[in-house]
Amino acid sequence: MTNHRSIPPCTLESLPEPPPGSSGWPWDEETSPVCLQMPDGSSWPRISIVIPSYQQGRYIEETLRSILLQGYPNLELHVMDGGSRDSTVGVLEKYSPWISSWVSEKDEGQSDAINKGFALCSGEIFNWLCSDDFLMKGTLQKVARRFLKKPRVDVIAGACIFQYDDEPERSGVWKVQWQDWNSAPFSGVIYQPSCFFRRSLVSRLNLVRTDLHYCMDRELWAYLWSKRAVWEWSEEVLSTFRFTGANKSTVGGKKVLDELDVICRAYFEEMVPLPVMLRKCWLPLLQLSMAHPSRLVRYLSRSVSRFVTAFLKLVYPPARVRSLQQDFYHHGLECAELSPQSGK
Repeated sequence: MTNHRSIPPCTLESLPEPPPGSSGWPWDEETSPVCLQMPDGSSWPRISIVIPSYQQGRYIEETLRSILLQGYPNLELHVMDGGSRDSTVGVLEKYSPWISSWVSEKDEGQSDAINKGFALCSGEIFNWLCSDDFLMKGTLQKVARRFLKKPRVDVIAGACIFQYDDEPERSGVWKVQWQDWNSAPFSGVIYQPSCFFRRSLVSRLNLVRTDLHYCMDRELWAYLWSKRAVWEWSEEVLSTFRFTGANKSTVGGKKVLDELDVICRAYFEEMVPLPVMLRKCWLPLLQLSMAHPSRLVRYLSRSVSRFVTAFLKLVYPPARVRSLQQDFYHHGLECAELSPQSGK
């Protein structure tokens, strides 16, 4: 079903009733709408949002309502579902009067869905929102005002709530760590649901690379960096990222490291790519320091790994070394077979 149109501001009364027992934002709360026209009589900039989805019927209604109840007067919303067999299509049919367009058909994965949605968008400001995440109240108004106030700004990256449904004590706000970011523009410190950018920045055919399945957003940040985009870092909490236990960014393991290697080779001219040095030299030492049954070997490995880190920071930008080491620590150890002595 396709219908490319701007969505008028929605209210609680205009949308379907939320499921029984659902309360709080965005179930029985809404954002106060702004005037349809700005004080000078011009229109608010159009914001386009794409929702890539597959088998997320449990969450997608919350995602939709968090966008529709923003009280924003110039919104475009496209949902690209990969042929879900759960309750997703039923939810989309229920909300179809308030969606610019939606399809439910087999695709080539999340990156393909994002690209298809991006090709439909006509808004000046763009973001995509996975179907298990949601925007915070008033996000679109805040983002639009920042872009209007600072016309030279190309990208706004805000803070994000990490929500652990099964372990709520772990939930909390994560702020963008932007210092030295230019040395590692692929860094995981940018939280995709809270990152909005001008569509005009993208001059390539596809928004994201379809050969990347775990780090397509991080490659996009590097691409925008290569286009000399002007970034603004905001402490405003703009979205919530939901940890379900199956998030690709947390279970990718070695594949995440492989994709980071691809990104580094594409954007940095290094005789020996830094990911290769970390994979061949630093990571094995780290694994030994944590897993070897001999205390002496663990001690020596730890000492040598520190020496390797110091050497790498002399040869490569230190911020890039630190950023990639965090990824290799998380995803490299995840796929390593550690012995019981390591306590891992």
